[in-house]
Amino acid sequence: MKKQIIQLPELPQQLTSETFADVEIDDPYLYQTLYEKETLPVELTERLDVNQVCFRNVSFAGLVFERASFENVRFEQCDLTGCQFQDSRFHRVVFEDCRLTGIHFESNTIDHVTIKDCQANYAQVIRTALRHVTLEQTSMRESHFFEMKPIDFRLHEVDLSESQWVETALKGLDLRQADLSGITIDPRFLPGAIVTESQAITFARLLGLVIPSHG
Repeated sequence: MKKQIIQLPELPQQLTSETFADVEIDDPYLYQTLYEKETLPVELTERLDVNQVCFRNVSFAGLVFERASFENVRFEQCDLTGCQFQDSRFHRVVFEDCRLTGIHFESNTIDHVTIKDCQANYAQVIRTALRHVTLEQTSMRESHFFEMKPIDFRLHEVDLSESQWVETALKGLDLRQADLSGITIDPRFLPGAIVTESQAITFARLLGLVIPSHG
């Protein structure tokens, strides 16, 4: 099956610069705006609706978002350390050069999303729909994936060492450009994964096979 082109955010050429002080707290709708060098106030985290927005060097660290929507959004050099997103939606979103350490996605829909040049170690992705998602030059060491069904999940120079995959099938997932050292996964979910010869040896050991060294 031919892969889709992963859609990028559709943003106007000129965005209006605003501050979070301009946002209506009772109805937090952000549209066609640029926010730069700010910290998002906690009052805006519930039911936040964002469309055609660029966040540049904005801090979201430690915030919990519930039922938020991000569509046609760029996060550039932002700090999302320890952020939690629950029952939220991401569509045509780019995270570039961001700190995503310890980020937590639970019961989200993540569709046509690009994560590039980010630090996302210790991330947790739980019961979240990943569709048409690409990870590029990103570290996700010691991350945790639980009850996932990724569709068109692309990995390019991604560090997944010491990651844990629980109740998550790897069928059709191309892992050849990922560091899988120390990965933990139930062997039942391995069939159909696309791997290199050296990765195949790693997975063979997970299956309990003994592979003697030459000589």
